[in-house]
Amino acid sequence: MPDDELTPPPLPPSGTLTPASSARARIAPIWHTVILVVAMLAFSIWGAMRSGGPGSEPITTLKGPRLLHYAVTGALELFVVAWVALGMRLHKTPFRTLFGIMPRGLNAIVKEVGISALFWICSMIVLGVVGLAWNVIQTENYHHQLNNQSSSSHAVKPESPQQQKIKLIRKLMDLAPGSVPEFFAWGLLCALVGFSEELIFRGYLQQQGIALLRAIPLGVIFSALVFGAAHAYEGTAGMVQIAIFGGLFSGITLLRRNLLPGMIAHSWHDFATGVFLALIRETHLLDRIPLPS
Repeated sequence: MPDDELTPPPLPPSGTLTPASSARARIAPIWHTVILVVAMLAFSIWGAMRSGGPGSEPITTLKGPRLLHYAVTGALELFVVAWVALGMRLHKTPFRTLFGIMPRGLNAIVKEVGISALFWICSMIVLGVVGLAWNVIQTENYHHQLNNQSSSSHAVKPESPQQQKIKLIRKLMDLAPGSVPEFFAWGLLCALVGFSEELIFRGYLQQQGIALLRAIPLGVIFSALVFGAAHAYEGTAGMVQIAIFGGLFSGITLLRRNLLPGMIAHSWHDFATGVFLALIRETHLLDRIPLPS
C-alpha cells in the first residue's frame, strides 16, 4: 500500500476556513457533537452537585476502593472515545485523522517527548501566574465582603480564599493513590486519561469546532471552554485555570500538528498531581496551615 494512504491528513494550518472547506472538514455529524457536549456538561454539573458544589464541604466521600473508582473512570473515558469513533464512522471520517501527523522513528519520538516536557514547564508557569492573579482578586473580594458585613452582628462570615482552596484539596486528596497497587493503577489511569482526553478535546472537539465555527481561534476557544466546564467539581477558579490549560494544549497541538506532546504532558501532569496530593495527605500538611479567624 502506498505511504500516502497510511499518512493521515494534517491538521488545518491557520486562518479562517471558507464555508465550502468547512463542510468538507467536518469530521462527525453535528447532532453527535451536541450530544457529546451536553452529556459531558451534565455529568460535570452532577459531579459538582454530588460533591456539595464548589467551595463547600463534600456531601459524599469516595465510596468503595480507589481501584474500583479508577476502573470505572477508565471505562467512562473509553466509552467517550468509542462514542467519538462512532460519530466519525457515521461521517465516514478515518479515526486516525484525529492524531494528526504522528512522529515516526525513535529520534522524532524523543524530540516530541522533550517538547512535551518543555511545554509542561511553561504551562505551569502560566497557570501559576493566573492562579496568583485569581487569588489577588478573590482576596480583595473577600475583604470587601467583610467590610460590608462589619456593621451587622448576625451576618454569616464568608469563607476566605484559603479556606476554599483547602476544602477543594481535601476533596481531591480522596482520589490520590495510597498503596503500591493504587499507584500502579493511578499511573495506568493517567496514561489512559491523557490519551483519551487529548483525543476527545484537542482531536475531535477542536477539529469539529474549527470546521463548524470556520476559524481556528474560535475552535480552540470552544474546545477550551468545554474542557474547563467539564471540571465543574473543581470550582470556578479551577474551571478557569483548566480552560486556560486546555487552550495551551490546543496551541501545542496546532504547533506540532499531532497529539503526542499533549498526551504525554497531560498524562504526566495528572500523575504528578496525584502523587503531590498523596504526599499532602500522608504528611498532614493541611492540618498545619493556620486559617484566618
